Amino acid sequence: MKDLILFGGQSNMQGQTERLADSEPVPGAMEYRYLTDSLIPLRDPCGEDIRADGTTGYPYGSAVSSTWHGDNVLGSSCDGHTTLLPAFCRAYIAARPEHPEVTAVHGAKGSTDMKYWLPGTDGYRILTAKAKAARAKSGGIRNTAMVWLQGESDAIYGVSSDDYAAMLSGFGHALEKDLGLNRFGIIRVGRFTRDERDLAVMEAQDRLCREDSLFVMLTRAASDFCTMPEYCEYMNPHVGGHYSAAGLQKLGSLAGEALARQI
Repeated sequence: MKDLILFGGQSNMQGQTERLADSEPVPGAMEYRYLTDSLIPLRDPCGEDIRADGTTGYPYGSAVSSTWHGDNVLGSSCDGHTTLLPAFCRAYIAARPEHPEVTAVHGAKGSTDMKYWLPGTDGYRILTAKAKAARAKSGGIRNTAMVWLQGESDAIYGVSSDDYAAMLSGFGHALEKDLGLNRFGIIRVGRFTRDERDLAVMEAQDRLCREDSLFVMLTRAASDFCTMPEYCEYMNPHVGGHYSAAGLQKLGSLAGEALARQI
């Protein structure tokens, strides 16, 4: 039996780092690729560029950003660089007493707000289609979890804490119904705007994890990466507000160990 773990959100989950830090495969973990209906050893770079009709898109940077965002529903790691998936799965497998095999599903896209992922959207449709295909390809699945890193765009737009919480709750419970989700793990959003708008999204994520048993807080470390001098090394020096390869590896390790304790 395997555990199916979905990795969703916006650019920090998609992976927008400054380098490819590690390309070694993770023992016991496979990444599902929707475009080829295949399981491959999990290693960076991760993810796929998928259009709304389910066909192959093109990577970010190969065309102007506005065209990429309009043409692709899900995105691969930018520039073929590091994501948090390998570090997460290494920590998750190591921390589980039975050391489960994992199927990882990368389903993220930069600059997306919460509305982008709600049921009825292309984002939700392609994400769930990929997850269902991964389940079928993997065979027996014991646990299914989402790992979520998103909210920077909602902070930019000034979405209220109540509105964000309602959307995130609706999204999570739709996945629970459609995919049999056991846990919705949150990596609390970082300080992207660096004002009270970030706090509204953070409060919503904290509240859901306190009040709804589906949601679990995996780590709050990202909230400090932008503001504390000792974490500055974790920021991507080339793209403001995006964590570096070292930062995503740190977040992945923390979150993977945390989910292993809570699923």
